[in-house]
Amino acid sequence: MLLHRLRPQLRYHQLNTISIILVLAAVSTLFAGCFGGAGQRISSPASPPFAGPTGGVAVKALLTSGMTGDGGLGTVKAVLTRGRHTLEQELTVNTSNMTAAGGFPKVLIGTWELQVMVYSREGDLAYLGDASVVVQEGKTASIELPLRAAPGVLIMHLDISDFDDCDQPVKGRIIIGTGVEPEMVKEFTRGDSPAVTVELNGLTPKTHDLRVELYEKTFHSYNRVYQSHWETVTIRPGQTIEVNWHPSTGCVEIIGYIDAPPPPPTSVTTEEHGDGILIFWTPVEPVENDLAGYRVYIQTDPLTGFQLAAAVPSGQTSYFYVPEPLTHGDAETVWVQISVSSVDQGGNESIRSHPLTVEWPITKI
Repeated sequence: MLLHRLRPQLRYHQLNTISIILVLAAVSTLFAGCFGGAGQRISSPASPPFAGPTGGVAVKALLTSGMTGDGGLGTVKAVLTRGRHTLEQELTVNTSNMTAAGGFPKVLIGTWELQVMVYSREGDLAYLGDASVVVQEGKTASIELPLRAAPGVLIMHLDISDFDDCDQPVKGRIIIGTGVEPEMVKEFTRGDSPAVTVELNGLTPKTHDLRVELYEKTFHSYNRVYQSHWETVTIRPGQTIEVNWHPSTGCVEIIGYIDAPPPPPTSVTTEEHGDGILIFWTPVEPVENDLAGYRVYIQTDPLTGFQLAAAVPSGQTSYFYVPEPLTHGDAETVWVQISVSSVDQGGNESIRSHPLTVEWPITKI
């Protein structure tokens, strides 16, 4: 069973997706002997190894409404990096026109790497974006930088004391994703303690499918001593989720608020028609009005997990699913589970709708 709990020091907050960052590099013909301007912080080394022409970089972040509510927007920081030099500038947030603006008045000409980071009021990284900025003398450069939800972290505390009688050391793998090529595979080895803690970094904020496999000695199928069913875990932007796991069947309990823009489809229903199942749902209306489409997931066997059955455009709110011929021994029916999610134009996927179960007669092959 997976028991999810949030780190005590983290509080969930509500952040709407940021539209774009507009970066204007206003380059001037400054040949100052110093490096760095008012309001910016310079990292080591404190000064460049050479002097030269400088220019200015102005940064303007366009925010969305609703980000300054309770538990909303904190600080917005811009960072310029080139080689060993790093310039940092906290952007000033203007709630009247929903912008965050600031600038670097003196920047050596050349190519710099820009990164913009949006933090919650609790100091947690929620959104980020990066791009290259070319500072040229006497010219102005501009770039549109979309921000994406910051990746999250999953910490799993595994209790594998049930395998103390194994003759060889117990090794394991945590598999994220049900596709042919998993999204992530994390290996671990149990030491003297029956408890193992594994940290998985850089997970995309969305609902992930997760499975744990345990082996003796080597990661070969004939040495596998346990394989769990597929479970789900929801990763939120920039947040850390802790999970207590042990090798037994049960339910998944997620404690805490799930922030998942765009919203998931609601009122998902099904009707049986001839040789297939008609699935339809209520249209989704994201705050940013940037809906790209929907994804339909199907599960016919708990050991295979949910599989992507179709991706449909935003104007379509139904899908006709035709189950493939199956063989399940002497069984006459199979339980088909159906779930739907929404996807925006930035590639952000919502959590899935509550699964629906349909009893479908088996077509023998």
